[in-house]
Amino acid sequence: MSAIKQFVLFLITVTVACIAQAEPPRLVVQVTVDQLRGDLLNRYRDHFIDKRGEQGFIRFYEKGTRYTNAHFRHANTVTGAGHATLATGALPSQHGIAANDWYDVVTHHEVSCAEDPATTLIGASGTGASPAMLTASTFSDELSMATGGQAKVYSVSIKDRGAVFTGGHLGKSFWLNKSSGNMVTSSYYYDAAPAFLSAFNDSGLKDKWVGEAWGLVLPPGEYHNDAVNQPFQSRPHGFEAGFPHRMPAQAGADYYGLLSYTPFGDQLLAAFAKQLVESTDMGADDVTDYLAISFSTNDYIGHNFGPYSLEAEDNLVRLDRTLADLFAFLDKRIGMKHVLVVISADHGVDAIPEYKKLKGMPAVREDLRPAIASVAASLAKLYGTDARLIEHVGGSGIYLSEDAIAKAGLDKAAVARETARLVSQIPGVALAMTGAELTGRDLSYDPIKLKLQHAFVPGRSGDVMIVLEPSTLVSPRPAASHGTPWNYDTYVPLYFTGWKVKTGAISRRVSPEDIAVTLSSVLGIDSPDRATGSVLGEIADLH
Repeated sequence: MSAIKQFVLFLITVTVACIAQAEPPRLVVQVTVDQLRGDLLNRYRDHFIDKRGEQGFIRFYEKGTRYTNAHFRHANTVTGAGHATLATGALPSQHGIAANDWYDVVTHHEVSCAEDPATTLIGASGTGASPAMLTASTFSDELSMATGGQAKVYSVSIKDRGAVFTGGHLGKSFWLNKSSGNMVTSSYYYDAAPAFLSAFNDSGLKDKWVGEAWGLVLPPGEYHNDAVNQPFQSRPHGFEAGFPHRMPAQAGADYYGLLSYTPFGDQLLAAFAKQLVESTDMGADDVTDYLAISFSTNDYIGHNFGPYSLEAEDNLVRLDRTLADLFAFLDKRIGMKHVLVVISADHGVDAIPEYKKLKGMPAVREDLRPAIASVAASLAKLYGTDARLIEHVGGSGIYLSEDAIAKAGLDKAAVARETARLVSQIPGVALAMTGAELTGRDLSYDPIKLKLQHAFVPGRSGDVMIVLEPSTLVSPRPAASHGTPWNYDTYVPLYFTGWKVKTGAISRRVSPEDIAVTLSSVLGIDSPDRATGSVLGEIADLH
């Protein structure tokens, strides 16, 4: 072969290789499993082995890149804040979603992070939801902007806050209405219900599990967990103790409300996601589309029965099969080589305190209300006033009464400092800091203070933020919970599969903030405006 022919062949080979490498995925699927702590997929990995010719979770092990040391970098590890971080690649202090709910000092009421009184539901009656509270752009927003609105962008979840943030400001979001069993959206997204939404709600699929019993899908001896029918577990209204859990015999509000507490809720959501892909022809052309699916039943089940319950384990076994069916559908319709899938969680979870104590671990369930009342009384005595200086106590901290403080002629900053000092002395409280202490300071010397700073949103977070000691719960319900900066709440899976994703496991510490910027890098588009994450370059040959 002549030198010229060799050179031409070389150019052709390089060109083809570059074209193949540059070909973006036709569809990006972002899967979030609510409350999926980072160790749980490994714990149940033997359940996910490809025994039936199907691949759900095991696909990420055999055909994907797994980041095995992924942690959120903020406190207040809850659904709203977590989903917003997954969507924006930013911290709550930047994207504005401080928690699921926070106290509005102007209206003197708690507000939900996703509920929008300016909108109405479509598909049911009631107040709608929107990303109005979100103060950062999302990966899906940047995809819409980069494609001139040609990219199809949809997000679905059982929870409204599980859908609206990944859908961003420019996408379309859908969630489950627990009163009617309908999938709904809001007037923020549509003027009227799209045809595919009405068709799905009219199909009757939501009533498929009327009278159905949720029993164990595997032989009892194959399960790892042992927490079953314990007095410290809570049960959704209408459920009997222990397996099987039977659904109501008639469709209605009780039945629809219970769907979220069973694997049937995720199955309904996956069915809607598949119809959405078909009806909108996602992944059919060269413009990359985006679908976010947030499976919520793991959170509802975990809160009530605990992460070490048979219910929690069986639910993940069934979700594995639901994912296998979804991936098989995408493979047949689009081809998994054209679909990039990333899976993570919005937060982790701790075990039920009583379960940990049963196993010999330190854990506490303590009602802090008397202690907070004592703090309020001490403040009143110190400042010589009968005014109620503490206006509200919630998951976003302690809110002081600006009116009462002003009328008493007091300095709010001084009252906040004294409140934090008194609260920090309460048994079970690890840390209490004022908003001023969390603003404009370098707290990198203390990882817990830094996570609290990352969670603080001025005007939304409380005047005093609190961190409880590990494995300390301050309410009788739910049985298990999350929301802290401790490892069991920050640790989540972060796995990729499909498209050109390599196979391997990476143990270096990463964050869910990295997802949005990595997806942006894959597509060669702008990262979300407030993103603080880094590109996870090991997943593929990115350029």
